Amino acid sequence: MKFLSLRINNFIDMVLKILIGMLIIMIAILIIIILGRYFFAWGSVAIQEFVMYLHATIFMLGISYVCRDRSHVSIDILSRNYSENKRIKISIFFDLIFLIPFSVFVIYISLDMVFASWDIFEGSGESGGLDYVYLLKSLIPIAGILMFLSGISNLLDNFVKLKS
Repeated sequence: MKFLSLRINNFIDMVLKILIGMLIIMIAILIIIILGRYFFAWGSVAIQEFVMYLHATIFMLGISYVCRDRSHVSIDILSRNYSENKRIKISIFFDLIFLIPFSVFVIYISLDMVFASWDIFEGSGESGGLDYVYLLKSLIPIAGILMFLSGISNLLDNFVKLKS
């Protein structure tokens, strides 16, 4: 169990490193856009959409890291008084009841939309925009898969903690 959890965590860490690089690129492009607009009255719809694509990618794929590390917003008013064993059991319960089913639902509900988008190679509605909306929509089931893997990793880690 620990081996599979470690492999999933390493994969999510690799995704995170790529996302950090994308974030740095996004910030640099945003600075160029702002300076270009302010000083040179220059702008590009395609570059602005590229920033949006980067932002969407960082957000959608970063969800798995947040789920895995439990760094999302949570209310610990009651659970801070619980024993570690009880907190682990609650975490297992919520992963089984909410995180894993939600990730499967996201994958299931998005596949038809993604396939339809790929069928027509859906592009931007803006003139001069990027013609890669189908790639952007593909992030939705990928995010669901990564959330599912995060949930499995959490479950495996928590079962190991319960045994020890």
